[in-house]
Amino acid sequence: MTDTLSLKFSQLEKAKQIAENSVPKIQRVAHYLRDRKHFAKHYSPRLVSIGPIHHGEENLQLGEKYKLMWAKRYLERTKQDAKALYQKIASNIKQLKERFAEDVIKVVPDDEKLSWMLLVDGCALLQILEKAKLHHPEMEVKVDQLVLLSQDVLLLENQLPYEVLKLLSGPNNEATLLNSMKEFFKFHHLLPGAKNKDSAKGKTKDEDSKSSEGHTLPEHTVEIPLEEEPIHLLDQLRRSIILDVVPHKEEPRGKKKQDPDTVTYRNIQELRTAGIKLKANNSKSLRDISFSYRCLCLCAVLKLPQITVDDTTAPTFLNLIAYEVCPDFKNNYEICSFVAFMDSLIDHPDDVKELRKAGVLHNALGSDEEVAKLFNTISTDLVPDSKSYSHVRAKIEKHYSKKWRTWLALGYYTYFSNPWAIIAFHAAVFALVLTFLQTWLTVHPPHSKDKT
Repeated sequence: MTDTLSLKFSQLEKAKQIAENSVPKIQRVAHYLRDRKHFAKHYSPRLVSIGPIHHGEENLQLGEKYKLMWAKRYLERTKQDAKALYQKIASNIKQLKERFAEDVIKVVPDDEKLSWMLLVDGCALLQILEKAKLHHPEMEVKVDQLVLLSQDVLLLENQLPYEVLKLLSGPNNEATLLNSMKEFFKFHHLLPGAKNKDSAKGKTKDEDSKSSEGHTLPEHTVEIPLEEEPIHLLDQLRRSIILDVVPHKEEPRGKKKQDPDTVTYRNIQELRTAGIKLKANNSKSLRDISFSYRCLCLCAVLKLPQITVDDTTAPTFLNLIAYEVCPDFKNNYEICSFVAFMDSLIDHPDDVKELRKAGVLHNALGSDEEVAKLFNTISTDLVPDSKSYSHVRAKIEKHYSKKWRTWLALGYYTYFSNPWAIIAFHAAVFALVLTFLQTWLTVHPPHSKDKT
């Protein structure tokens, strides 16, 4: 066996080991996502770089000065010694390097330089998490820069390993670190809302699932323990918006399930004409979507999580999607599936209008046309999990196939959808009755008695 062939067998073994590695590393956005027209700008930082991928870029030099200032403020606030923290990073640099993709870590081959970068960026990020509050900023930067900063730290290519933040937070401070992340997310539009009212009254989610129908977790979901440490800040955001959900309710045995391949996609206008109403969930968990009947199965309701659409929606969703499609990240494509589901509901500005009227969508972006274009754009080339929301889609299709329900809904929206329609309907009925009476009296005039 030649040396060249031996090397190739060695590479083959290493390739097997890489494929079996289930821990996602900090890496660049896949080229087939970044190369899409008008999308590249949503993956690159505009004010500060965090980590090695964008470090030293010319347009981020102001951010380098800010990071030094924030790192100093963090050290002063926590009364920690910079040299001691640097030593913590340096003594763990071998393990920390394994958290980055190979092509990323090659950018900074010198361990000393990398350790210093992780120290400064890590301390700066911890200061950002604690003090970058839009309502009460304590970062000594202008508000417009603070907005850019809050977006930059959630980019896939701008992440630091969670272990770095743990080392810099000090011993026994992990609970404080996670709480800082959650507090930071409160100023982000994708933060899950408060628990639903039933939960507030002491009703558990399991109990609630028994009294409602249609919650749609895929049957093959990958269970992630709540106690498991996040990979980085973006990973923690993703967990926050998808994990707080009602467990999927299994179909009764013996009941034939509809083939998902036969399910067509329906936009909001089509659902409305079929008598399906929209309702906002109290929860903002993106997986909390359900379809149920009310009023003796005469009224169908599609419940959707509340979302706010603004200037941060595109970069946030796009980076969460880029994270989900990382080849070493085992997941169920929850964000991809949600975006694809919303895209199937939204075809026209009128669809957005209906979502707004139902309190599902809060438009802080501009016109309804812009929102429709946004979802149609960010869903381009997505391959969602085919089983996500399949039960909701199947129930919608089953409802839609019942023509009598469509006729009832059409009659309702034609004659009873608003007060003027109701008045016009009753006026028309009254006119028909009068016309009928007049015709009857003309054909059958009343007989008068002869006067004596």
